[in-house]
Amino acid sequence: MRWLAVLLFLATPLWAQTYPDYDRTTITDRADLLTDAQEVALDARLEGLRRDTGIEFAVLTLRSQAPYAPAQSLEDFATGLFNHWGIGNATRNDGILVLVLSEDRAMRIELGAGYARDWDRVSRNVINRSFLPAFEQGDYAKGIIDGVEDVIASIALPFSEGSDAPASDGEFTPWMVFVAVMGALLISARRFFGDLLTRFQSCPNCGYRALSRTRKTLRRATRSSEGSGEVITRCSQCSYRDVRTFTVPRISSSSSRGSFGGGRSGGGGASGRW
Repeated sequence: MRWLAVLLFLATPLWAQTYPDYDRTTITDRADLLTDAQEVALDARLEGLRRDTGIEFAVLTLRSQAPYAPAQSLEDFATGLFNHWGIGNATRNDGILVLVLSEDRAMRIELGAGYARDWDRVSRNVINRSFLPAFEQGDYAKGIIDGVEDVIASIALPFSEGSDAPASDGEFTPWMVFVAVMGALLISARRFFGDLLTRFQSCPNCGYRALSRTRKTLRRATRSSEGSGEVITRCSQCSYRDVRTFTVPRISSSSSRGSFGGGRSGGGGASGRW
């Protein structure tokens, strides 16, 4: 029994699980893929998203997963890391993690447990159109910057405003993707571009692509209370009308170098390799 205890002690490092610490709740660039200026800009962009919507969006770059969890799958490692850090609001579970492993040539978008599984498909499309093309060319900075903007435009902002994942985004054109990214860059115009894309979706009642969407803020959020609003979708070809309410999280005053909100992930998201 004594020898068995010694063998178990020596073997422990083989399955020990560790996770890297974060430098900021926005960007932790351990693989050194971004310049200082790019890192500062990304930190400000993600902190602005958290301030405007309450969504915590973290980006982590590592050279490899091997020093932390060599025996785990990328998906299990990302989920464990997400939950270890506690990304997102503990009630809404709306956090987002982008993990890039440069030497492993792998990446993942990990979503909080509050996102329905339909958002996995959107994550996969974002990876294929905005991250991987630049990564395949060795331009990691461009891939991260473009990809983060696409995640914000296609996932974070629609989700924060009460929208469901699109029924199908297989018909997106490059022009529509460009509009989505520009909508994220121009934060003040994000609702216009997001609602514009509704015109390309089919009406669930008559099947025509004649939908339009408007939004109305009923109560503005403050640092002490949540806000609320309505999303109204209509069809010009039939009587279809859908009204949904959404909650605007309280304005956060936390620093990007503070702590996460205690959110968790159930394993949703998508992975990519190049």
